[in-house]
Amino acid sequence: MKTVVVDKIASIAQHNNLTSEVRLSTDIPCEEGVLIAVRVLNNKSRYNQLELTSGRMATVTMGDVIVGALGHRNALRGYSGHLPTELAVGDHVQLLNIGGVIGICDSANPAVGTPFECEVLGTVLEFPYLGERIGVPARSGFSKLDVDASLETAGVPVIALAGTCMDSGKTAA
Repeated sequence: MKTVVVDKIASIAQHNNLTSEVRLSTDIPCEEGVLIAVRVLNNKSRYNQLELTSGRMATVTMGDVIVGALGHRNALRGYSGHLPTELAVGDHVQLLNIGGVIGICDSANPAVGTPFECEVLGTVLEFPYLGERIGVPARSGFSKLDVDASLETAGVPVIALAGTCMDSGKTAA
C-alpha cells in the first residue's frame, strides 16, 4: 500500500468521500465500478475536461493524477470501450468520458480525437472497519441510494434526465 496525492477526482466517485490523499493497492480487481488512480500521459485540445465530484469541469493535462472507475462505455459521439480482464500497475488504459469511466478504448469518434492515455497507479482503497488498517477496493455506487427518502422541493417540479446520449444537455440542465 502506498499513499498518493491526486490532482482530480472524477464525478463517478462523488459518493465515496475521497480526499486528495488516497491509499493505493497494487492488487487491481477488474470489476465494474472499482476506483483506480491513473497518471495522464498525453495532452488533448478537444474533449479534454473531467467533471469533478463538485460538478465543476476541469481541464485534464499530461501528468495529472486522477481517480476514476473501471467500466465499459458505448458512445456514438465519443469513445467506446470495455472493461479490461486484468490490470497491473504500469499498464495503460484510456479515459472514456468526462465523468471518469476508465477502460480499454475500442473505438473513437474522429471529432473528439484519440482518448487520454493513462498509466495505472493502483486501486484506491477505503477503510470501512473502524480501528482496522485493512483497506478494501473503493467502488463507485457501492452504497445504494435510499429509494424511500423524501425529496423536499418546495413545490418546484423535478425533471429527471437518465440514460440519455452524449451532448443531450444533461450537464447544462
